[in-house]
Amino acid sequence: MHRLETLVALAAADDPAPGIDGLGASTWALAGGIVLGGIVLAAAIGRIVRRIVSGIEGEGFAGLVVGRIVAYAIFIVSLIYALSVLDVRIVPLIGALGVGGIVLALALQGVVENLVSGVVLHSRRPFTAGDTVEIEGTLGVVLDIDARTTVLRSHDGIVVRIPNSTVVGAHISTLTRDPVRRSQIVVGVAYDTDLDRAHDVIVDAVSNLDRVRTSPAPTALLTAFGTSSIDFTIYVWHGSDIPSELATRHDVILAVHRALAASGITIAFPQVVLWRPTDDARAPYGEIAPHVRASLPLQEGRRPQREDRSRPLRRRGKPPPPTD
Repeated sequence: MHRLETLVALAAADDPAPGIDGLGASTWALAGGIVLGGIVLAAAIGRIVRRIVSGIEGEGFAGLVVGRIVAYAIFIVSLIYALSVLDVRIVPLIGALGVGGIVLALALQGVVENLVSGVVLHSRRPFTAGDTVEIEGTLGVVLDIDARTTVLRSHDGIVVRIPNSTVVGAHISTLTRDPVRRSQIVVGVAYDTDLDRAHDVIVDAVSNLDRVRTSPAPTALLTAFGTSSIDFTIYVWHGSDIPSELATRHDVILAVHRALAASGITIAFPQVVLWRPTDDARAPYGEIAPHVRASLPLQEGRRPQREDRSRPLRRRGKPPPPTD
């Protein structure tokens, strides 16, 4: 009996105390160490990847997303390895997680769509933070692209958030992609204006402005016969940001108005003019204006009046009695 008790004691000393479900404490400690090490390793590598991506793509959402994806992947691998150490069957667990993932994806479809769209925007880079863009009629400066929305600040100081999924499928105009861009301003002159002289006056007035770029040079082209004017379209190049555009438009309109007024050229406005040609009437370029004669209908000879075939009306009823 004494020998049997000795053998049992030696066996208990060689084999560690069993844990839950028959696993030893050393097994649980190993699994916990794997998970803890995976968390530390995921956090460290995630930060490194985020710095690398931010150095390539610039500060923003792309580095954050890529760093988190790498960190989550490392943590999942460490968790699966820890479960295998605990003799947990991974295949049924993965199946259950797959079904739960589908349900969760359906419930968070909009969130996932915006998240993926944010990654697409950072990879395609149609614009970056600080660019002035117009997205589906909304004009503003890009502040950030976060996990759900693209954040703009309008020129009225209003912060606008547009879902990333909407931005990906929208028409995007990036105004500040290049340092300069072109604007056009329309001005109409009266029909009796010498157009060659008006063209020279407009181009000279615009070419002397500081905010208007000399290369490409500003131009003015005749573009339309308006209701009360002949229209010039003035094309000027300026800085691509909105403040530069507004200031340039102000300078162009002011300079053109002053130059035309000083030259005696009328800027046309809607009006109705009754004009009767005379023998001494002259055209804008010095030639005598030809008379245009057009006869109106029924002016050459009037139609004969129709015979009045109307009869006096009778009242309904009995005829009047005969008179003697």
